[in-house]
Amino acid sequence: MTLAIQTPAQVDARMREEQTQRIEAQNQPREVVNNLAAHVRAMWSIAKTDKLRVQDRLMDCLRRRRGEYSSEKLAQIKKAGGAEVFMQITGSKCRAAKAWLADIFTSSGDRPWTLSPTPYPELPPQLKMQLVSTAVQQAMQLGVPQEMAIQIVTQHKERLQDELRQKATDAAEKMAVRIEDELVEGGFRPAFDEFLDDLVTYPAAIIRAPVYRKRRGLVWAQNMGNTWQPIAGDKLVRECYRVSPFDAFPSPASSEVDDDWFIERHRLTRRDLNAMRGVQGYNEQGIVDALKAYGLGGLREWLWSDGERDRLEGRGSMHTQQDTDIIDAIEWSGFLPGHLLLDWGMTPEEIPDPYQDYPISAMICGNYVLRAMVNPDPTGKSDYFKACWAGVPNSFWGSALPEILADCQDVCNAAARSLVNNMAMSSGPQVYYDADRIPKGTDVSSVFPWKIWATSSSKTGSSQPGIGFFQPASNSAELMNIYERFGRYADDIVGLPAFAFGSDQGAGAARTASGMSMLMGNASKAVKAVVRAVDIGVVEPLVRKYFTHLMLMDEDQEIKADLTIKARGSDSLIQKEVSQRRQLEFLAMTNNPIDMQIVGMEGRRELLHEAAKTLDVPADRIVPDAKGMQERQMLMMAQMQAQQAMGMKQPNGTPSPTGESAESPKAAPNPAMVEPTA
Repeated sequence: MTLAIQTPAQVDARMREEQTQRIEAQNQPREVVNNLAAHVRAMWSIAKTDKLRVQDRLMDCLRRRRGEYSSEKLAQIKKAGGAEVFMQITGSKCRAAKAWLADIFTSSGDRPWTLSPTPYPELPPQLKMQLVSTAVQQAMQLGVPQEMAIQIVTQHKERLQDELRQKATDAAEKMAVRIEDELVEGGFRPAFDEFLDDLVTYPAAIIRAPVYRKRRGLVWAQNMGNTWQPIAGDKLVRECYRVSPFDAFPSPASSEVDDDWFIERHRLTRRDLNAMRGVQGYNEQGIVDALKAYGLGGLREWLWSDGERDRLEGRGSMHTQQDTDIIDAIEWSGFLPGHLLLDWGMTPEEIPDPYQDYPISAMICGNYVLRAMVNPDPTGKSDYFKACWAGVPNSFWGSALPEILADCQDVCNAAARSLVNNMAMSSGPQVYYDADRIPKGTDVSSVFPWKIWATSSSKTGSSQPGIGFFQPASNSAELMNIYERFGRYADDIVGLPAFAFGSDQGAGAARTASGMSMLMGNASKAVKAVVRAVDIGVVEPLVRKYFTHLMLMDEDQEIKADLTIKARGSDSLIQKEVSQRRQLEFLAMTNNPIDMQIVGMEGRRELLHEAAKTLDVPADRIVPDAKGMQERQMLMMAQMQAQQAMGMKQPNGTPSPTGESAESPKAAPNPAMVEPTA
């Protein structure tokens, strides 16, 4: 009989496993894995196998960003002996690239996207029919020919389109404010900051929005005694978060997110699961069962790279996280046939055709289905958005910045290690000695000034001294030249020169202001390509997704109109000083009576408002809006009329010959003719 010896941790783990099995046996139906969960599990197995070729790239990029060698490379270096230095060229370039991109997308006083009405607004069908019917009735009553009736329809149509265009312009500003508020409440800014970190580090960066979550909020309100008290409650929030490239598993056939199915691995806690309860589309019973089964012991979908990833990202190792309450869930987004959704429990009203493919998002945790929801987007597009530093055609994963710098980084590391080793070797003289001529027990490994060496006569009759010294050659100059050459080459291949981030290492054209401006313009072209990829792949579709959700679900009709979304990140590369100077020049140029008659007071107000925004001042408090401007003009007109009425009488009550009282002030000039200042 063999006695099995187990540690207390192993006993606790076995007891938790037995308890989990008992809970699953009590709560699970006989068919543990239904059709939907089985399909997601099958896709998960395919995705994990295909991702193996990318996991090595992701780990290598993360190590280069952090300035660490792989275990294999470090073992080779230690075997050869010498320095283990890693020069932080890649990390420095990644931080500089992120700083540049963050400055572009978070330009002060403006959004990185715009909403504008369509150039040619389409009339609603019922309005078209009403317009034609009215024109026909007027033509019949007046007895006008058909050509005149067509002219009447055209005139009314143009008038209605102008009204729709103006209404859409007002709705665009309200919708932009509403979307910005949704982004702020949903955590877009920290999520986008993490997205930029991934963009400059990995072959692809992914962000997701909007995701509906129930969050605990706090509101302050006054009671009957006019004292303020907090009121806590749950609120449904459209959240935005960054998806780690390690947790992204696209279909092997995908080159974009929406080409085929896509899997995301979630690392959840009990709080995250509870936040899903009560949200439309989530399975309440599945969430409760998952909490019962995995709420205490956790559930992990282990991958071979998790331990190294956790170490590099600053978390505990795999062995220390085995007993935590982290719960892994798998979310699958793609198209599924209707009969699978009907088998899961969806109604025929939701799935009218069992043989049609529907875009859905399904999340499973272990053997429990947490969510199976039809995508509400009319286009069927998912909520994931991707961008790469350098895209590769027909490939989901692009070329990462650390991968582009890999050769330069490796050469610089080799040069730096050789330089350190050579400096150590040539820092002092080397000693050789004849072992037959040194007395036994002499410490030959210790060298210090004024040391006395004892030697004996040569047994071979040689006249050479028993101890000799020589100085190893120093190759530091050649090694430094190699390092500097490949360091400058790294600037060229990524388009991020050192002088663009405050370094004084500039020569030639960089020593003059105009030459520096020219070099900065050329250097920004590489960043413009990245910004354009983020605009097209992330900013525009993400804002359009929020716009679609608000158009479908929001009850405020004043924010709704036929609008177009355009990202303006690449436009922000224009230097702010140049833009401000041109705006001020235009203000000064139009500050004359002739131009004022052309632009009018409303045009002048728009110019002042835009100029104030670029100066980082509260433009909305300094320059009134259109409604406030109209009220101010009406007040000035009323004051002017009152002054004119008072000026028609003299102090004794008799009218003045000139229609102006001797003591009354001059009538105020027409505000439209007042020459405003810049």
